[in-house]
Amino acid sequence: MYPEIISVGNFTISSFGLMIAICFIVGYWLIMSEAKRKKLDDKLISNMFLATMIGGIVGAKILYIFENVPLSEILSDPLTHLLSRGGLTFYGGFIGALVLVWAMAYRNKISMWVIGDLASPALALAYAIGRIGCLLVGDDYGVPSNLPWAMAFPKGLPPTDIPVHPTQLYEIIIMFIAFLFIWRIRTLPRAAGWLFSIYLIIAGFERFFIEFVRSTTPSPIPHLSVAQVTAVGLIIVGAIKLYSLYASGETQGGETQSSSAGKKMPRKKKA
Repeated sequence: MYPEIISVGNFTISSFGLMIAICFIVGYWLIMSEAKRKKLDDKLISNMFLATMIGGIVGAKILYIFENVPLSEILSDPLTHLLSRGGLTFYGGFIGALVLVWAMAYRNKISMWVIGDLASPALALAYAIGRIGCLLVGDDYGVPSNLPWAMAFPKGLPPTDIPVHPTQLYEIIIMFIAFLFIWRIRTLPRAAGWLFSIYLIIAGFERFFIEFVRSTTPSPIPHLSVAQVTAVGLIIVGAIKLYSLYASGETQGGETQSSSAGKKMPRKKKA
């Protein structure tokens, strides 16, 4: 475990914070590279990425609080919990980012599926990088295990001296492979929403099955966690979109798609 990278006096750079920063840097580079390849308006895409950062962090924090803090404590001092260090939930961040980006896409009359396709490789890789941060600080680990590769996190969040499933490592490997696959097929001529649907299905199945060996928050549905319920929702959305594309014969398409309003996607201005 390496919870801190640098510590000088009261100044500390945590390994998790560093990985989150790398997530955003790598994600921005991938998204802008894809925007350039697809000849999209780079200024608009850059603004959407900024909205993703804001919505992602706020959404991840809010869902973490509701999953881990009693409602009475939240109501008594909501600001303290919101501004506290640590505690981020991926699906909360995903939903928060999605809401803000959808609002910007709607305002600019751009199909949300086009934006989803654009962001799919970055989402997969950023998730894998983020889990590296979780592994380094000993967060989001699994249930006790006697497997040869089981790990203990004596200074984890929370600490444990009992060997557990290193679910962070499982997710790093799975989502990095998912990134390589999505990156490889991203240039195939398909209709808008095809690539994002593939990402939703892969990410949904990965998280659904990982939850069976992970310490997690139960949902109102017996034997399922909150993350599993959300994962099922992602799988359903992705599957319905794929089915609708195949049923309508729209699986083939260009890189740049028109919006639902019938207008062309903004193209990058020439210098």
